[in-house]
Amino acid sequence: MSDIINLEPRAVWHFFDLVCSIPHPSGHEQQLAEKLMEEAEKHGLSARRDAAGNVRIDRPAAPGMENLPTIILQGHMDMVPESDHEFDFINTPISPRIDGEWVTACGTTLGADNGIGVAQAMAILCDPALKCGALAGVFTFEEETGMGGAAQIDPAFLAGDYLLNCDNDSSGQFCIGCAGGARQKFTFVPEWCLPEKNACGLSITLTGLPGGHSGSCIQDDRGNAIRFLAEFLDMHPEIALCSFDAGQVDNAIPAEAVVRGASVMPPEELQKLADAFTLLIKEECTRAGNMRIIITPAALPEKVWSTKFTGQLIPALALAPDGVMAYSEEFNAVRDSSNLAIIKSSDDAVRVFTSQRSLVDAERDNVCDLVKNHFTMFGAAAEKGHIYPATTPKPASSLLALALDVRKKMGLPASVRVIHAGLESGWFSIKNPDLEILSCGPHIEEYHTPRERLSITSVQEFDRFLRLLLNSLTQQRP
Repeated sequence: MSDIINLEPRAVWHFFDLVCSIPHPSGHEQQLAEKLMEEAEKHGLSARRDAAGNVRIDRPAAPGMENLPTIILQGHMDMVPESDHEFDFINTPISPRIDGEWVTACGTTLGADNGIGVAQAMAILCDPALKCGALAGVFTFEEETGMGGAAQIDPAFLAGDYLLNCDNDSSGQFCIGCAGGARQKFTFVPEWCLPEKNACGLSITLTGLPGGHSGSCIQDDRGNAIRFLAEFLDMHPEIALCSFDAGQVDNAIPAEAVVRGASVMPPEELQKLADAFTLLIKEECTRAGNMRIIITPAALPEKVWSTKFTGQLIPALALAPDGVMAYSEEFNAVRDSSNLAIIKSSDDAVRVFTSQRSLVDAERDNVCDLVKNHFTMFGAAAEKGHIYPATTPKPASSLLALALDVRKKMGLPASVRVIHAGLESGWFSIKNPDLEILSCGPHIEEYHTPRERLSITSVQEFDRFLRLLLNSLTQQRP
């Protein structure tokens, strides 16, 4: 246990500490799922899993409240595994710690996205003193890597009237719509040759960019390590390359990139060119103040990519569609975007992974086609991966009206927004079109990065909001 269990509300922080104690990166949620079911059964609640691995926990209505709407509290069990050091996310628990008004981790993502949503739902479900209508907790898997759990969820798991998706990052903001998205992979087959006889081996690292979520942060001018390093390399074809690697997950903006290769130009001369390039980038990119390109001597590689292959790959990366592509005035949000997310190189292939998003599914497909046409023009083989739908906003929702009224009674401000990030609500609305869905949650900053932090006071506020919302419903019972 960590010190966070002494924070208020105790039940919420107890469950969040429990979530942190069980490794749960995407694809490794089973142990956490089993623990949640075990905890539910300890409290006399029924729990089950569908064929896809999602969990549903049911809490019956209190006597006399059977006719109230059934509310589903929903979150996803997986987390994004990002760290600033070597860390085994599959076998090592997250170590949460109190840092002033925040809870953070020790050089890794905290997993508040969406561990705090899971913890909040469990605290409500397992509270014996709470008197309300029927509740359910629905916890999905692999949200961060393509929403596999939501896409495959048993429709019976969505039986209910209202669904509160506890996966929003801003306290007091209610999300009524979100972007749909798709992943794509592009594969280049390298050609090899020998390095020049008088060349020296080198390693080039671009570091210091802030990274961030490729949906909610895409408009923040944070820079992209893959693209910036490719732009530098495109200006200096005298550098022969043998590898290019960057990025860990396709829903995060890459903050660091590394290439290895050889050049007849001494590393110290190349460093001067890199420093000049870095100054230009800092003038153009508002969040690149800490960016550095570091060139160091390294062992001379036995082989390097041919000039022809480098002339295909590097311009493809430097010119790739990346960032905001269209803005929605109607919803005051980014409409279309693309993220150049990951590059992995090996002897037989260089693979580039991208993600595209849009508030309109047809536009998402158009952006995908644009990115595909770009990379295939440079000789890559294309493969489309996970696709998930957008959530169409419903401003007239009775659930939204109730939530806004509760915030007003709390004396706290509230706002309604449409976000460019993806939420599982798109799949839920397809599986159960009658379900009223609202996304909400406590305040989280810098999620999907090792700087992720969770506001302690906003967790208290969110718990109070949920309990008042349930109480408001009980006042409306027949």
